[in-house]
Amino acid sequence: MNRMTPEHPSFPANSSLGGNHNSAFCLEHKLELSSWAVFKFVFFVLSGLYIPIIFLWLGIIPFEYRFYVSFFVIVSFLLFALQRKYRFRELGYRVDNFASSLCWNAIFCVFGSLSLYYASKYGLLNPVKSYDIPYVYIFYVAFLAPVQELLFRGVIFAEMRRIGNIDFRVVLLVSTFSFCFLHIIYNRPMLLIASLVSGLIWGVIYIKWPNIWGVSLSHALLGVVAMILGVI
Repeated sequence: MNRMTPEHPSFPANSSLGGNHNSAFCLEHKLELSSWAVFKFVFFVLSGLYIPIIFLWLGIIPFEYRFYVSFFVIVSFLLFALQRKYRFRELGYRVDNFASSLCWNAIFCVFGSLSLYYASKYGLLNPVKSYDIPYVYIFYVAFLAPVQELLFRGVIFAEMRRIGNIDFRVVLLVSTFSFCFLHIIYNRPMLLIASLVSGLIWGVIYIKWPNIWGVSLSHALLGVVAMILGVI
């Protein structure tokens, strides 16, 4: 399929009016609502994600407040999701495609882990730190990775499906670039490249098998490998 369309269209035809005039009116009304939905979504992404991250990157917000900024971004997305009243299935919380999603995410996890290991071994990633506190890993696996996937795969994909008539490549681009942009505050080009590639592959898998559990597990495990190697 070349287009991503909502599972439940928001604009049912009203047969009681009938006629071409009614069809034209419904189409015009649908386009107006769609444009407004796009505007609201773009405004939300800019104000809830890009602007806070830019302020942090430029030093307008001190770097030591990055966790507060991350918390603000997470809360913004969650409030947006609550306001939009997504169904769990829309956000990828499903089991019917879990096996396929898990399989492909596991393959990428193995490939990504080996890539990180050899890149670190040959000095391409310039490790800067490692974590000795087990709670950091638990927090990453149980909270941070799943929440990031909920935001950058679940919410973004669900909203753009609702808008409708959007090429899947546009959805993939917005999701991947937004996920990559989150890491710009560290000023590490190789980390940006790694997050760009990871976000792209997770996005492709999610388009084919929209399952939040699979990408969350892959993200969590690959992130732990990166933490052990001192990459993040």
